[in-house]
Amino acid sequence: MVNRPRSNRRSRANKEDLKSPPDRATLGRLLRLALPYRKQLILASICLVISTLLQLTFPLLIQRIVDGAITYHDGDIMTTAAIQMVGVFLLQAVFNYGQLYLLSFTGERLVADVRKSVFTHLQRLPLGFYDNQRVGELTSRLSNDVSVVQSGLTNNLIGPIGQVLTLVGGVGMIILIDWRLILLVLLVIPPVALTGVFFGRRLQGVSEQAQSALGTATTVLEETLAAPRVVKAFGRETYEVERYGGAVEESFRLGMRRVRTRAVFIAIITLVSFVALASIMWFGGMEVLNGNLSPGQLFSLPLYILLATGPINALTGVYAQFQEASGAARRLFEILDTEPEIADAPDAFAMPSPARGEVALRNVTFHYGGGPDVLKDLSLEIEAGKVVALVGPSGAGKTTLASLIPRFYDVASGAVLVDGYDVRQVTVRSLRDAIAIVPQEPQLFGGTVFDNILYGRLDATAEEVYEAARGANAHSFISELPDGYSSIVGERGVKLSGGQRQRVAIARAILRNPRILILDEATSSLDNESERLVRQALERLMRGRTTLIIAHRLSTVEQADKIAVIESGNVAELGTHAELLAQNGLYHRLYMKSAAGLPLEEMQPTTDLEELATREAVGTS
Repeated sequence: MVNRPRSNRRSRANKEDLKSPPDRATLGRLLRLALPYRKQLILASICLVISTLLQLTFPLLIQRIVDGAITYHDGDIMTTAAIQMVGVFLLQAVFNYGQLYLLSFTGERLVADVRKSVFTHLQRLPLGFYDNQRVGELTSRLSNDVSVVQSGLTNNLIGPIGQVLTLVGGVGMIILIDWRLILLVLLVIPPVALTGVFFGRRLQGVSEQAQSALGTATTVLEETLAAPRVVKAFGRETYEVERYGGAVEESFRLGMRRVRTRAVFIAIITLVSFVALASIMWFGGMEVLNGNLSPGQLFSLPLYILLATGPINALTGVYAQFQEASGAARRLFEILDTEPEIADAPDAFAMPSPARGEVALRNVTFHYGGGPDVLKDLSLEIEAGKVVALVGPSGAGKTTLASLIPRFYDVASGAVLVDGYDVRQVTVRSLRDAIAIVPQEPQLFGGTVFDNILYGRLDATAEEVYEAARGANAHSFISELPDGYSSIVGERGVKLSGGQRQRVAIARAILRNPRILILDEATSSLDNESERLVRQALERLMRGRTTLIIAHRLSTVEQADKIAVIESGNVAELGTHAELLAQNGLYHRLYMKSAAGLPLEEMQPTTDLEELATREAVGTS
């Protein structure tokens, strides 16, 4: 249900693609991907040329065998021609092997490079890009679209060279046999070529539609498999089966449309070719009766005709395959052409290490895309080594504010400073090296516990990993796992409890040894024992570091050096817990709600922040 409007928009767009002319720019860019492998392609081309020339001798040897048997009744001529034919086959097999190996190597290498390039570029894109994308769609582009590009290029990079050479050679031999026959061959070329152009354009559009539908099916699959507990908790197994089944059926429908288009194309080409062949054979037979051709020449004539018309069919097929590859490549190039909004400035420099940990937001205004301002002229100073808590109603901009410090997004106006440096002036790598984030819902990878902790600092030793785990109160439970630190945590850490996942995430942050720490209330959804262990770990982690806490329960931030109350995208109140309670303002009202056991989300701000809350939710998805 949710996907239907999006699918319809895409369907309309792809229907327009069916009428669009071939994208020569995309095709040219696609071919340029093979330039780094020109040496292999040159060698493959040499093998192809030699193999093609050997192939052109085959009908001539057939002609000699037939004439030796029928015209001359000479066994020696037949024997010599047969031996020569075996030699030709052996040589052709050697050069065919070289050609296929080199082409396959180039195709596989090219596809691997494309996948790595697209994935590398995806890592450079900011969070704003992922806010508007679905994981299944991106996965489909990296898998399915790249496969289409591979199938379109692997056999067609130099194939046209062999096809043209075969065409020229075949036509030349037909002219030598009887130049009048070439007139019939020439009648075949225009309809075959026009048919190839027409169906090539249609195949490009249909292929893009099919790939998009497959991407939608992949998205549904990944979303469902990523949240099996939600599906089962709401009893939505049947709904998900129907949703995925509908997406697969749409993919099947478009796939069959592509098959029908190809089938009609091949049928027309085959029909035209065989009608031409029948006409030429009839004419050649009449020439034999008139004594103008030998039986051997008549026998070799259909072989040369097939050699001459085959390349025409093949070249139109190459065109159609290139068009399909062009449609898939266009989707890949859309990613590669997306410019990273968060990138190092040309004169960016590495921030001095270790950082002191001073953070300042000065007159910061920020909005997501073209939406309303989430933060409005906000200013906040965080001294090095101090703990500052952000509190406020849901949608007030707390998470957005924290996301600006590691430069997940850039401000619309104002500046974010770390140690006095504008974050836009230093390299992103050096900035983020000084920061660690422990989210409310930690994201773990599906590998081992050891690897998840090591992610904090890849060059750490095993002993440093164990020490970080001890500091996070995680060493004890990890040691009790079946394989200890080598235990697989499962997709998103599903094999661990919430508290265990949090402690692994804290160990990862301890190993990183950051100067600036951002905590998204890492204890808000834990049981009492888990919360106690996580709190102890957090206290060790926060010691001596600048810490920004996004608070969901005010009882957890009473000891903070400063508490900033965020309302309507600005700092409404700032002070210690006691100072803010004494002011009897927004913090006092929030605290009373929290003390009554109600979450801050139930405390509405003084202004309507519904739209701002929506934008912040998008930013943190």
